[in-house]
Amino acid sequence: MVKRIAVGIIRKPHGVRGEASVEPWTDSPQRFSELRAVTLVSPDEGSTRAIEIERARSHSDRALVKFIGIDSPEQIRELQNWTIEIPTSEARKLDHNEYFLHDLVGLALIDREGKQRGIVKDAYAVRGGVLLNVDGPHGEFEVPFAAEICTEIDLKRKRIIVDLPEGIDDLANVED
Repeated sequence: MVKRIAVGIIRKPHGVRGEASVEPWTDSPQRFSELRAVTLVSPDEGSTRAIEIERARSHSDRALVKFIGIDSPEQIRELQNWTIEIPTSEARKLDHNEYFLHDLVGLALIDREGKQRGIVKDAYAVRGGVLLNVDGPHGEFEVPFAAEICTEIDLKRKRIIVDLPEGIDDLANVED
């Protein structure tokens, strides 16, 4: 089985010629112009579709992607919320202290005293950076993925050493 990594998600049609507005999950919308063969994966992960990218271009903070054989907005609507995935072997090489978001999921947050504060359930990009969604002993809470908070990331030992702001994990108890 080939392991894949998602590089973006189809959000909506753009124009009338079958272009898709894609939310990139990469460091740059230009990444799509470097890709050719990709796999589209349905939101429930029950269906996949091998397809080729005909062309791609940046548009604001999105990528506009034209797939071979997709020629109408209606066809793109059928693929709304499908992820665009590539084999992990085609992922770009990371620099030191760079991580794929999916590699952070499942890591334990351990404070300086050695106490486990929770497990990362999800990691996602927001305008200000990356947030970790953590399942803690008192419920879920979010932690900025920042060097001053996440002081050591050890993928082999599946842990992140953290210096959490006081009370951040107690925010899980606060009701709206």
